[in-house]
Amino acid sequence: MKEIHWLADSLGKVFDHLEQPVTIVDAGGVFVYYNRASARMDGVDPKSIIGRHVLEVSPWLKAEDSTLLRCVEDGQRFVDNYQAYSGAGGELLHYVHSAQPLTGRDGTIIGAIEIGRIERPPETRGRAEKAPEIVGEHPALTAQLDAVDTFAACELPILIHGETGTGKELFARRAHAASPRAHLPMLCLNCAAVPENLIESTLFGTTRGAFTGAENRKGLFSLADGGTLFLDEINSMPIALQSKLLRVLQDGSFLPLGAEKPLRTDVRLIAALNQPPLAAVRDGRLREDLYYRLNVGVVAIPPLRKRASDVALLARRFVARYAPQLNPQVTSIGQHALDELMAHDWPGNVRELENVIRRSLLLARDQGSVLARLYFNEDALPSPGPLPAALAPVRHDTEGLREQLARFEGHLLQGALAEHAGNLSAAARALKLPRTTLISRLSRLGLATDTSADGQAASGSPKWHAPPPESDR
Repeated sequence: MKEIHWLADSLGKVFDHLEQPVTIVDAGGVFVYYNRASARMDGVDPKSIIGRHVLEVSPWLKAEDSTLLRCVEDGQRFVDNYQAYSGAGGELLHYVHSAQPLTGRDGTIIGAIEIGRIERPPETRGRAEKAPEIVGEHPALTAQLDAVDTFAACELPILIHGETGTGKELFARRAHAASPRAHLPMLCLNCAAVPENLIESTLFGTTRGAFTGAENRKGLFSLADGGTLFLDEINSMPIALQSKLLRVLQDGSFLPLGAEKPLRTDVRLIAALNQPPLAAVRDGRLREDLYYRLNVGVVAIPPLRKRASDVALLARRFVARYAPQLNPQVTSIGQHALDELMAHDWPGNVRELENVIRRSLLLARDQGSVLARLYFNEDALPSPGPLPAALAPVRHDTEGLREQLARFEGHLLQGALAEHAGNLSAAARALKLPRTTLISRLSRLGLATDTSADGQAASGSPKWHAPPPESDR
């Protein structure tokens, strides 16, 4: 075995458990080691990289720009070398790595090793709010991302609508992060999650004595003063309460429960619906005047089935995100699995896709480094399988449940007695039953027993006697 292969095999046992990407090449620039973290960052099977040249794996790379090749060719050493890197899901990664030559026992260069890390870009440090990344390249999605970025710069309300699981809150957070209010709080409320009799006090607050047990308590409009308030599923808010929301939008004033004087607030409102706004108006779930007040910056998030080209991108991203915790040996997703994902219609949108990947990672314990099998729902969980043939009772259509259970119980008892050569005590211990209970059950089932002694009779025959085969008990 070459020294470099021996070194890679020895160190690989340690490097495979690191979260940092580690790669090793031989003196010719051919990969001899590629750890899981590196393969996961690239979304590949590490076995598919071994034996291939650096420039074959990264055809866009020039030899003079490869730190590994410069290590083996020039003996140079690199520390904290920065590279803007595209990850498995198309995300921009800020990759910092160090590389140095590896020498053999005779002092000659036998290869090179590179160890890297992913860093947060310096320009995002210290900012009040970081815009969440929304993954996708389909024109239908990017058009809405451009729209939300445009609307974010102003102070006008934003109305977002999309099916469940499309990421409405992510869009709202993106708008807040790009707004002049990014350094102030953004509060969120799902209107469908709050009982109707509590939603008014949650939004506007209460004063002492407003109702039994009421105390002076600020509502979300007071707590979010100066910042942003996101109301999800606003079409689940009672119609009567929507008129009070309309007043806040008009002049910034509201009246807490039990209060005599109105309060004022400076809040940027972002609202979301899980159906088209005009459909909500027709269904009587959204006031028409409130719709026209909110209908300034409108964002319509396309469902995942209408941007199928993003499915593979999202799947690779979720594998890279969740595999380190759920199944560290997985570094990529197979083509057959991607084809299955592309064929699915995704009624639950991105959230459903995310959960499919997480469930599949948890259940894929023996699939190796490539996620090949998917579990779309609980029905796809592995079945415990049928009972062994020796235990499976034969069903008779003329018998009821009681008779079938009795025959199955008798089968188990006879099997235990036969296994222990008729020894009642030993059979009872195996069945985790008291000996007297075993005798009682044998008697009830018509299985004759000789309880005078345990074990074998002088002739070696057992002390229990099965009924004749033709018995019609």
